[in-house]
Amino acid sequence: MGEDLLPTLDAPCFLCGAADADPVWSTPDRALGVPGIYTVARCRSCGFLYQKPRVRDDGLVHCYPDHYPRHQEPSLRLPLKGSPSRVRAVQWALATGLNYPHFLSGRPGWLTRLRARLLLRRLRWNCLPWVGEGRYLDVGCGSGGSLGVAKTLGWWVAGIEMDEAAATKALRFTKEIHVGDIRSAPFPPGEFDLVTAFHVLEHVPDPVAVVRRMLDWLGPGGRLIIEVPNAGGLGASLFGQAWSGLELPRHLAQFTPRTLGGVVERAGGTVLWCWHQAKPRYYLRSVDYMLRDRGWIRLARLMKRPLIRGLLKLILEITLPLGSLARRGEVIRVGAKRAWT
Repeated sequence: MGEDLLPTLDAPCFLCGAADADPVWSTPDRALGVPGIYTVARCRSCGFLYQKPRVRDDGLVHCYPDHYPRHQEPSLRLPLKGSPSRVRAVQWALATGLNYPHFLSGRPGWLTRLRARLLLRRLRWNCLPWVGEGRYLDVGCGSGGSLGVAKTLGWWVAGIEMDEAAATKALRFTKEIHVGDIRSAPFPPGEFDLVTAFHVLEHVPDPVAVVRRMLDWLGPGGRLIIEVPNAGGLGASLFGQAWSGLELPRHLAQFTPRTLGGVVERAGGTVLWCWHQAKPRYYLRSVDYMLRDRGWIRLARLMKRPLIRGLLKLILEITLPLGSLARRGEVIRVGAKRAWT
C-alpha cells in the first residue's frame, strides 16, 4: 500500500455484525480525488451494503479535503421570499401542510390556497415540519444551511459538526454548536422536539449507535428525520459502480429503505414514513462517470455543453418524478420516533 493511501480495516457488517460479504461495486473517489480504490460489499446474512474494507477511524478526516461542499458557505433556500402574494401562499402552506400555527392569519383567497398547494411539495423537502415547542438539533450541520432556514421559520436551533471550519460558519445562526463527534455532544436526553441528520448516516462507522443517540435526544412526541442516498433506487440499478451516490471513500454505508428501517429499529425507533426524491444533477453526474469509465471522454465533454446539458436536464425534470412515485428515488428521507412513545 502506497504512503498516500488511507488506512483501512476489514470490518464486519455495520448492521448485523456478520463477517461474510460479497463485493458489489469498486471505484475510486470520483468526486474529490482521494487516492485509492474502494469496494462496497453486500452482507450475506442481512443484505446490508457497506464499505469493505473500510477506511479506519484515524483516516476518516483525510476523506474530506478543504473543498468538501458541505463545509463551504451555506446556500439558504429561504421560503419566505418573493412577492407578497407568494409569501402569503408559502405561509398558508406552512400553516396547513407543515403544522406552523404561528403563520395562520385568517383564511386567504382560493388563488392563494391553490398556489400554496402547488408549493407544498417542494416546501416539504426544504422546510421542517413543526413539532412541539420548536427545539431543533441538526446532526452534521455543516456550515449551517438547514439551521439558517429553520431559524427564519421560528425554531430554536442547535447543531453538531465535526469540521471546525464549517462549524465556525454555522455559528452565525446559533451559538449552540458542538464541534466534535456526536458521542461527545453535551445535550441532555429529551432536549429536542426534532433531530435531523441529512446525508450524515452514510458517513459513520456505527449508524445504529448514532441513531440510538439521536432518538435519546427526543422529548415527548419528538421526531427524527434521516436522509441518505438510496442504493435501492433507479440510479444505482442503472449505473452500478458509476452511480454518483456511492461517493467512496466518504460513504461507509449504502442504504436502501429496508436496511435504513432496520437501522432505526435496532436503535430503538419506529419508521413513520419514507419519501423518495430524484434530482437531475444526480443522474447527469452518474452519466458522466459511466462515460468516462468506458473511455468515451469526448462524449462526456460533449454532454457538459450548456445546450445539451440544459436539454437533458429538462427531460429529466419531466421524467424523474415518475421514479419517485415508483419509490425508486435517488434519495430517501424517513421520519421516525422512539418505539416506546
